[in-house]
Amino acid sequence: MNKQIQQLVLKLQHYPRDNQQRNQTLAEVVEQILRTRKVCRPRPGHPLSGIYLEIYQTVQQQLNHEIEEDIDSPYLHPYLQMTSDQEWGSWRDSLFKKVLDEGRLQQLALEAQRHQPHTPERFYALTELLNAIKLSGKLCHRGQFSSEVYDDAVNRTLYYVYQNLNHYNREKGKFIAWVNYRFDKMLQKAQQDLNDPFIQAQSGKIVRIKYQLSALIKGTKLEHVIVWITLSIKGLITDKTQISNVTKILIVLLLLSQLIAKDRTKGDSLVFEMAKASLPFSANLSELSGESIPLETVPQPQTELTLYDQVRLYFKEDPEKLLQKHIKNHPSATLQVIGLAYLNGKKWQEISDSLEIKISSLNNFFQRNLRKLAPEIKRYIEEEMG
Repeated sequence: MNKQIQQLVLKLQHYPRDNQQRNQTLAEVVEQILRTRKVCRPRPGHPLSGIYLEIYQTVQQQLNHEIEEDIDSPYLHPYLQMTSDQEWGSWRDSLFKKVLDEGRLQQLALEAQRHQPHTPERFYALTELLNAIKLSGKLCHRGQFSSEVYDDAVNRTLYYVYQNLNHYNREKGKFIAWVNYRFDKMLQKAQQDLNDPFIQAQSGKIVRIKYQLSALIKGTKLEHVIVWITLSIKGLITDKTQISNVTKILIVLLLLSQLIAKDRTKGDSLVFEMAKASLPFSANLSELSGESIPLETVPQPQTELTLYDQVRLYFKEDPEKLLQKHIKNHPSATLQVIGLAYLNGKKWQEISDSLEIKISSLNNFFQRNLRKLAPEIKRYIEEEMG
């Protein structure tokens, strides 16, 4: 991209002001710079409109103005010094950052809320909104948190917004304030999880499963699907259930392989979610928001219990009396006691100190038993609380 832009900029310098060819070349320069933008990209088959068109045109005008002002400078201006796509992209992103103020982010959020869940319109609007939040620079600054914790909290927050946007109420405050309230909680939870050996163990499992899935997906070729279907048609495989299931799996693996080849980021993200979902219910505790704050203090209350709240309620009430098993020689260290302490935000070191049991023993007991009970807890939540 950068060579094309540089050539157009050099061409632009040779035309006098208010020349038609100059104006056309300037428009080409701006179009090239905006071609790989991260936000305000049209949905396939639909032109930009509404707030997306307004943001795009505002940035377009700013680019036009800045280039027009600088192009005739007798000094070597920054456009001719840019040598990589990354530099051009950073400059473009900085202009979007200026335009994506609190008001426009609010408009993007309300536009996404307007569409019904699970529709192409909703997915497009949410994607635009999340990309705009990241690009805007309006999330709280990193402060004392490491980049690892900060990036983790950003991803958790964006996922929360994606899942819970309808809980935002414009009458109770600005959209970005609602986002940053959640972001602050996610920062604290991400820091806590970083120091939590149980969470880190589960994260390691997820990464290993992701690599295994990725290898399986990348190894799936079209010819494998064709061979399987051919064998099925010829009657060499007689189990109809097996034929159906394996055919579906092969097709899904092939589609994932094609997705990864086309868009590595989206493909990797999807495989990572698959890896998380493949673990027992207990392994995803880090996803369950993990805050022990009174519901009345939350400015945007949810109308339904979150999965985290449901799990905590299950541990508190032990409706099926499955959580009374305890660590040997420690009758007070029941699965219920350990689980409630963990779900209420206590660190493993705190639990260890209060029960006078080693962290490793607590982790092993908790993880082993919760893995066994995960299907039963999941069933109870779905049937009795869902």
